[in-house]
Amino acid sequence: MIDKIKKQAKNHKTLIANFSYLSVLEVFVLLTPLITYPYLTRVLGTEIYGLVITAQILASYATIVVKFGFDSVSARHISIWREDSSKLSEIMSSIMTMRGFLWIISFAVYIAIVAVIPIYREHFMLFLFSFGITLNVLLFPQFFFQGIEHMKYITYINIGIQSLFIALTFILIKSPEDYLLVPVLHSVGYLLGGLASLYIIVNKYKVAFKWPTFQQARYYLKDAFPLFATNAVCTIKDKFSYLLLGAFVSMGDVVVYDVGSKLTSLAVQPLTIINTVIFPRMAKNQNDDHFVKFGAIIFCAVMIMVVLINVFLHPLVHLLIGKDINLIPLRLFLLSPIFLGLGSYIGSSLIVARGFNKYMFYSIIVTTVSYLTLLSYLYITHALNSVMAFVGLAVFSYLVEMIYRLCIGFKILKKKI
Repeated sequence: MIDKIKKQAKNHKTLIANFSYLSVLEVFVLLTPLITYPYLTRVLGTEIYGLVITAQILASYATIVVKFGFDSVSARHISIWREDSSKLSEIMSSIMTMRGFLWIISFAVYIAIVAVIPIYREHFMLFLFSFGITLNVLLFPQFFFQGIEHMKYITYINIGIQSLFIALTFILIKSPEDYLLVPVLHSVGYLLGGLASLYIIVNKYKVAFKWPTFQQARYYLKDAFPLFATNAVCTIKDKFSYLLLGAFVSMGDVVVYDVGSKLTSLAVQPLTIINTVIFPRMAKNQNDDHFVKFGAIIFCAVMIMVVLINVFLHPLVHLLIGKDINLIPLRLFLLSPIFLGLGSYIGSSLIVARGFNKYMFYSIIVTTVSYLTLLSYLYITHALNSVMAFVGLAVFSYLVEMIYRLCIGFKILKKKI
């Protein structure tokens, strides 16, 4: 029995190592805001820091365009061609070139928006420097390290960047007048991290960057478009409930909804780590048994997280909000990780991993239509008067998404599409 366990551990050495590296990184990323957030709020003041966060949120929308869904589909291509340096050069050159073009377009639109809105224009330099967070997407090719299953580089570089930011935050930011240093430090950190990752790729893996042909660029752009559309629609749909909740109910209930969303993200964290680690292998081997086995592991991990969060929900909410609230909406919201977890796993490790990218976009179309249909019904019946209505709307959306992807997944496994 022990020999069998040792043999299995040896066979899955890469998966175990990648899981360990990514777990360390996720824990570090979760702890970083807890270290800097209270300090920046105290030093800068809530009003100025709120403006800093606003600039970061606006810039983060540009990252959706620059990413363009390349991460998942490119990781699949890298995984398949990992032994062919010429093909790797083609993939990297095409993706990085297209990202460069998208970055320039996004920057132009971003500056135009800042110039039009008065309060943004008053703090032009803050918004200009905040756009530097897009350098993380532009220069740091996470998909490459994910595809070759060397996640240690992602961990080392990201922890290095975050550590540098934390240290310089405490050293350099001493008064409200230093608020511009927040986006500057972020931008410099991402620039250094991106350059370091590209140096490793060129020197260790002998990837040569060259100008891609139009056909090559078009192929990878077309391949990634369904995921880009999926991410764009998801972002718009997920944020829409926040706006409506504030308009129809109250801003206090927006906070409750946001807590439910954060707890959902916490519950699916094990899925995020496992999915990132196993995706290259799923894309390369396309083994049905492995897909089912890892699916069972992920389902159990998500269920354990949901149970634990429900058990400790009261102290968690008190920690986040600082007061007691009705927990029923949050307990309903905690059904979401189950549907979201399974739907995301099927979408990433089966639909995308096997090249059926268009069905990911179709699933979002189906989900969005269902969301808008139920939303219209609730509006007509005057039922949009409580946080429970919006929580039910979110849970329903995740359920529809999971059911659609489950149906497509069965068809893929049965070789019917």
